[in-house]
Amino acid sequence: MNEKSLDIIWAKMAAELEETCRKAGVMGYSIRDLKTGRKAGFREDVLFPTASTIKIPILLGVAIRVHRGDLDWTQRVAVEDKDKVGGSGVLGRFAYKADIALRDLAGLMISLSDNTATNICIDLATMDLVNETMRSLGLTNTLLRRKMMDIEAARRGDENVSTPGELATLVAKIQGRGGIPGAVAEDVLSILSLPKTGPFTMGLPEDVKRANKPGGLGNLSVDAGIIYPTSDRPFALAVCGSFLPGRPEEATAEVVRKAFGYMKILAECTELGRS
Repeated sequence: MNEKSLDIIWAKMAAELEETCRKAGVMGYSIRDLKTGRKAGFREDVLFPTASTIKIPILLGVAIRVHRGDLDWTQRVAVEDKDKVGGSGVLGRFAYKADIALRDLAGLMISLSDNTATNICIDLATMDLVNETMRSLGLTNTLLRRKMMDIEAARRGDENVSTPGELATLVAKIQGRGGIPGAVAEDVLSILSLPKTGPFTMGLPEDVKRANKPGGLGNLSVDAGIIYPTSDRPFALAVCGSFLPGRPEEATAEVVRKAFGYMKILAECTELGRS
């Protein structure tokens, strides 16, 4: 496609995604073509609770400490009764003490959104390091303020938060190694690629590679990650929605579905717009 045609197709996509967001509750998105640098978004700077999507910064914090030599993916981590919390995951329901490799603990945090695994990972990464890392990447609105299932902290307003723009920037920096060591990024993307449910899963064909982490609470749905329509044309996408009726993940999945449709065409077409 020539430059004028690219402007037209991007404007068309942006308008359609904006309309989808406007029809929902409070919803925003941010999309980045990581090959060309083109981007689009709507309500990119609106602050949303992240729910479990905050587990991307937590995973990055753990990986940084592993590659600094403070931790090791193979080290065994004890999961005791004092560590167990409710909500999503399986470790909180284990009857006996468990002993799990750190890499597998991180995998449970991402794939099953295990809250017990997440809280242990927060202790290992440290909340200070996670937030310091976000600041170093210029993501000042992405904040880890509480552990999972800390209801009192949530009631105080100590919510884990970010924006569609910052979540898209974060995953784009991980994919592009922007301020993040290559080995760290490789491990993070590998773990984010584990199978999971959520808006990306609902909105994408099963065979399309993705590296992402969804999050959901009552009337809230978030998903952010990298999608690979082809191996050489990845794009970053973050969708955040709140005040959503019914099944919130369906609204965010619709944005994912439409964004992928456009990005797949762009990935498959020549510069003149034919496949």
